[in-house]
Amino acid sequence: MQAVIPAQTKSDEGLLALRSLCGIPLVRRQLYVLRNLGWRRALILTDADHRTRVEATVGDPAKVGLQVSYLEVDPQEALPLSKLAILDEDLVVIEAHYVVEERILSALTERGYPILAYDASPPWPEGLSLTVRQDQVAAVGEATGNGLYAGALFLPRRALAQMAEEHLPLVETARLQWLASELGLAALNVDQIEPYVVEIRRPARAFWCRVASQREAEGCKEALVSAAQKRTLDVVAWNINRPLENWITRRIADWPITPNQMSGIVTLIAFAATGLFIAGWLLAGSLVALLVNVLDGVDGKLARVKGLTTKLGYLEHSFDQLYEQSWYIAFAWATYLRWVDPLPLLLGFCTVLFDSFARHVSMQFRQVMGSSLADQAPFDRMFRRFDGRRNIYTYYMLLSVLLGRPLYALVAMVLHAFLTGAVYAVRAARHLHAADLGRD
Repeated sequence: MQAVIPAQTKSDEGLLALRSLCGIPLVRRQLYVLRNLGWRRALILTDADHRTRVEATVGDPAKVGLQVSYLEVDPQEALPLSKLAILDEDLVVIEAHYVVEERILSALTERGYPILAYDASPPWPEGLSLTVRQDQVAAVGEATGNGLYAGALFLPRRALAQMAEEHLPLVETARLQWLASELGLAALNVDQIEPYVVEIRRPARAFWCRVASQREAEGCKEALVSAAQKRTLDVVAWNINRPLENWITRRIADWPITPNQMSGIVTLIAFAATGLFIAGWLLAGSLVALLVNVLDGVDGKLARVKGLTTKLGYLEHSFDQLYEQSWYIAFAWATYLRWVDPLPLLLGFCTVLFDSFARHVSMQFRQVMGSSLADQAPFDRMFRRFDGRRNIYTYYMLLSVLLGRPLYALVAMVLHAFLTGAVYAVRAARHLHAADLGRD
């Protein structure tokens, strides 16, 4: 599979491929999308006047993990299809000035014929209009169109080989119209793409947006933040953390900080809370832990907003578990030192034990079923809002410290963790058994 990124489109504000969205130039963002799909080669079309700037913006492709090559084109001339046909590969064309989710690209490549992505019910009124009849592109750019171009298309190698002597218009509108008339370009409505997204635990329309102006960039940024929100959160995460996370994400999305750097910062702050608990400063530790609970949701949203999701980023969940359970141990230890009674240590040990079991059941279920246990049935979604986890345990710690009775937090935590582990185990067993019998 070869990705082709036309990067020569301009506006009054300059070359659109160089526009920054959430701190990432659009042309570089497309490379991250390709990397997330496991595609390792990209051909960028650019004109001679801007090639140096485009190459500088892309930077060292080895740091992205792709092989990037460039093809200079004259914006005033057509592109000989022979230059693309010689690649002898299926091509996915992704316009540099669009944000196109990976699901759209994957859905296009599943077809074996020329096809583009369009939106029959777009969430915004502006874009390149298409007229689609019986899943075929009938016209491009007409005011009476019934959908908008979503920024990507698929061209199989055999179609390019048949047209190798032809010349492809470079202007986006003319190019799509030419492909529609010469190749019989089909159209895939993004609404037809499987909506459930495991990472955010909810159905969501496949995301795309055009970024042809600063106003469209701001609208796209806001839409990306909204699309990054997970579902089936606990009551604390949904009602308290979520608005704060979104507020922070909007304000730092344009900063050069990466999601992995944010994860590192949050982890350091989290272990500072552990140190405060060990030192006996329970109130300060609880307040820092509350801050961590909010900041911990920002790195994942930054990754989805910036298009910088990485395999390395999944290690964050392991560090999350490490510092979370270090809190419970440190809090129990500090409580033990105050009362010189083994009960706090026993309660802390059992909290870690039951919490680890609940997390492992959830992880094992997702590994086997490919979806979250919390999304399997209405009861699971309801219980997820009140199950035992860090967000709620932190408030147990804070309230008990304010009451001068930290032992109360340990009792509440161990009971909540035990209940969560028991419910998870029963529900997971039920769903897995139903799957064995073909009922789920």
